Amino acid sequence: MHEAVGPRESTERISDALRRLLREAAGRPLMIREMVEILHGRGLQFVVILLCLPFLAPVTVPGISIPFGLAIALCGLRIAFGHRPWLPAFILNRRISYSVLERMVHFGCVIYEKIEKVVRPRLGFLLAGPGMGMMIGLAIAISGLFLSLPIPPPFPLTNTIPGFAIIFLSLGLMERDGGLILCGYALTSIAAIYVTAIGFLGKAGVDHIWDIFKDG
Repeated sequence: MHEAVGPRESTERISDALRRLLREAAGRPLMIREMVEILHGRGLQFVVILLCLPFLAPVTVPGISIPFGLAIALCGLRIAFGHRPWLPAFILNRRISYSVLERMVHFGCVIYEKIEKVVRPRLGFLLAGPGMGMMIGLAIAISGLFLSLPIPPPFPLTNTIPGFAIIFLSLGLMERDGGLILCGYALTSIAAIYVTAIGFLGKAGVDHIWDIFKDG
């Protein structure tokens, strides 16, 4: 079965959907599976937004970088090829404490309430043209892979840049907003350049240390 990439099925705003998620939690931890069920009908793009929140919010959720990044990449591929929503069990069964969920939702609402003021259908050719859905899905997948990379400090913004790329691309699909899609493409490109530069800097640093030890 395949699912065409299209506008969101619900008229509920993203920020309102996040608040509803918090109300449904009612002070208890939630599994990703429960979150998806609570937000049923929101589409695969909203699942991506949900998984992306921990990378942007100032919260600590140990051990999520690789699995959540890879899950976002998988969702991007499914969007690219028009497949229905699906996530592996080890992601769906991941439990998020209420305190972390609360901070994620509050931070997410701050972001989305600002973005929602400027979102509108525009530049439709960036969504309706041949292969455009595939390009958007692949851009989400690439940014998800960047999120999964275990890049150590002191490099800043390694999660923020691809995280916002994913947010803009996903919201652009949901709201038929080609302007957000363009922003998402730009941020994906910046993330690719940044990660490549870090890779070269990392290799240069290792080579420099090796030369010091070799000469000493």
